[in-house]
Amino acid sequence: HQSPAMASTHRPPLHICAALTAVCVAIALHRPAVAAARPPSRSFADFESFWPLYVQQHSLTTTKLLHGVGTTLVVLSIAVRLGAASSLRVGLGLVSGICLSLLGADATASCSSGLPEATVMVSLIVGVVRLYSGLPPSQTAAHLACGYVLPWAACCSASSATAGRPSNFTLPRSSQVAHFFVERNRPATFSHPTFSLIGDFALLGSLLTGRLPLNATSPAG
Repeated sequence: HQSPAMASTHRPPLHICAALTAVCVAIALHRPAVAAARPPSRSFADFESFWPLYVQQHSLTTTKLLHGVGTTLVVLSIAVRLGAASSLRVGLGLVSGICLSLLGADATASCSSGLPEATVMVSLIVGVVRLYSGLPPSQTAAHLACGYVLPWAACCSASSATAGRPSNFTLPRSSQVAHFFVERNRPATFSHPTFSLIGDFALLGSLLTGRLPLNATSPAG
């Protein structure tokens, strides 16, 4: 299942990738608090305080299911396409990239939008995944897109059930389609992209373990 591009690329031994991932996790967990002047739309400094907002913005059963399906598709597409060994490397790269992205989130906390943070996050994830697995950036982007195209399309097909939206509700950008058609809200992805990505995996884990009911509007249920 391993692509020629990945096979021909020099990759660190798996145990080195695992050790580097452990270091990245430790850095993320023990990073110092950043005393930055945050804009009102980017006020969350840690994932724990952001999580209730994420759940609130994914309060409907349909939204949770679509996001869960999307995240699952990312995992399955990587596993089927690359096989177990390379998938593990990609997973370690994703974890390391997200952990390093938290440092990027802190460094860009005073920015008025989440675009600089998102740029850093994507660059780090793509770069670390390539380092660990040899997966080309275009393939990393394709696997990530797999998790969002189907939910957006499903939301579009379900849009007829969401008639009667408020007259002052403005059409968001295309990347907000899922929230527009189902939740009718502006997702926090554009203000806190790193926390939102972590939230996608946390949501899937919470649904699979039963810690978060499908009809929950808050972490407490």
